[in-house]
Amino acid sequence: GTISKAELSRMQHRRRMMVAGLAVLSLIPIAISAPLFSRYSLVGVLIFVGALVCLSAAVVIRVWSVLHVGGRKGRELVTSGPYALVRNPLYVGTLFGAFGVGLAFGSLSLAVLLAVLTFLVFDWIIKIEELRLRAEFGAQTFDAYLASIHRWIPKLQKLPPMGRMETDGGVVVRTMVQALMFFLALAASHGLEALRAAGWFAPLIYLP
Repeated sequence: GTISKAELSRMQHRRRMMVAGLAVLSLIPIAISAPLFSRYSLVGVLIFVGALVCLSAAVVIRVWSVLHVGGRKGRELVTSGPYALVRNPLYVGTLFGAFGVGLAFGSLSLAVLLAVLTFLVFDWIIKIEELRLRAEFGAQTFDAYLASIHRWIPKLQKLPPMGRMETDGGVVVRTMVQALMFFLALAASHGLEALRAAGWFAPLIYLP
C-alpha cells in the first residue's frame, strides 16, 4: 500500500529539522571566517560568477525535480525526468546550493566545507529513505532502479524522457521560494562584510 499522509508528514518534519540543524551548523564557519581574496580581484570575480552559476543550478534542478515528483510522492516510484538521471535530484540541487552559498561568501574552501557537510547529512537521510522506499514499492522494483541509477552521480545520457508530470502547485511554489532563498547568501555576504568593516567583529581565519 501507499505511505500514509501522516507518516509522510512525519518524515518530512524530521528532514526539515535536520536541514535546520545543518543551516545552524553552517553559520559557524561563515561567522568566524573571511575570504582571503577581495571580491573585486580577478579571483573574487570568478568566485562570484561561480556562486551565481551554482545558485541558479540549485533553483532549476529543484524546481524541475518537484515538477515530476510533487503530486506523486508517496504513491509511486518516479523514474522519469531528472529521476532518470540520478536518484535524488532534489538533494543534488541542494548540494549545488550549499556550494554556491560558500562561494557567495567569497571562499572556495568554505564552499567545499558546506558542500561536504550537506552531503554527509543528506546521504544519511537518503539511506533512511531508501529503506522506506524499498518496503513501499517492493525490493525487486526498487533494487532494479538502484542498479541502473546512481544515488548522487548523474547518469550521462541524452535528455531523459519527460514522463508523466502530476504535481501540486503549492509544492512547486514552496520549493521555488525555498530554492531562491539560496540567493539570500549574496546579500548576507555583503552585510557580514559591512559589519566587519564597521568594527563589530573580526574574522578568526581567512580562507581562500
